Amino acid sequence: MRKQFYYFVLIIFIFGMMTSCSSSKKTDNTTKGENKMAATGNMAVTGPPVIIYKTKADNYDMVPVTLSDDKSKIVSYPGARDLYKGDELALPTHLNDGYLLDNRGIDQNVAFLNISYEKFTKMQRVFTAGQLYDMILDKDPLTEMYNCGKKSKFKNEVSELNDIIDKGSFEECQTLK
Repeated sequence: MRKQFYYFVLIIFIFGMMTSCSSSKKTDNTTKGENKMAATGNMAVTGPPVIIYKTKADNYDMVPVTLSDDKSKIVSYPGARDLYKGDELALPTHLNDGYLLDNRGIDQNVAFLNISYEKFTKMQRVFTAGQLYDMILDKDPLTEMYNCGKKSKFKNEVSELNDIIDKGSFEECQTLK
């Protein structure tokens, strides 16, 4: 009887340990200054942010990386497969007046490499962060950047963003740069 009691306690202990420990990592994909969830009524709106931006030069198809705040090192860079959205390259979408809609996940610390998405995805090598840092075209390529909320708030994202751009009314967007 005593042996059964110890087995029972051991099973309860193991079950408790398994259900109370969690090894999942939670990442913060929000842009600086953005709430993690925007409440609308009783429902929280989540999902990727809608980022639109303009650059000093034509970096449309150049690979983006994320720099540290002081721009001294790369803190995030894609692998070849990360540059795809489904089976298509995740190139930005052209909007009116030279604006681009991000489809990759950039922020205000973006820099662009001197290599295109297409060429980068076809290369059969892995770069170090240091090698990629040496490939940066401009450490401060943006002239403007806005976070216009969550993708889920748009019915026709491109059309609605073009309306915002055409009207020059970015009040509903958060200025990032």
